Amino acid sequence: MSDHEHQADLEAIQVALKQTGELLHGIVSRSDIKQISAEVLRLNEAVRRGAAGRIQSGDHPQDFAMLLLAEADDTNRVS
Repeated sequence: MSDHEHQADLEAIQVALKQTGELLHGIVSRSDIKQISAEVLRLNEAVRRGAAGRIQSGDHPQDFAMLLLAEADDTNRVS
């Protein structure tokens, strides 16, 4: 991802967080939106890297933790 793409993603997340906070909670966040946005993108990328090759697009997102446990130890696999 280029710096320009990353900046565009960061700005889009900032707008989304600001809008949803105000819409869902009726308040303006006191937290630093830039910091939260950067962390959201960082965590999302970490999950994508962790899921690569382990979970398919048709799998339910809540299955991710179960799949990680199965990868960690065969005794955790569902038969």
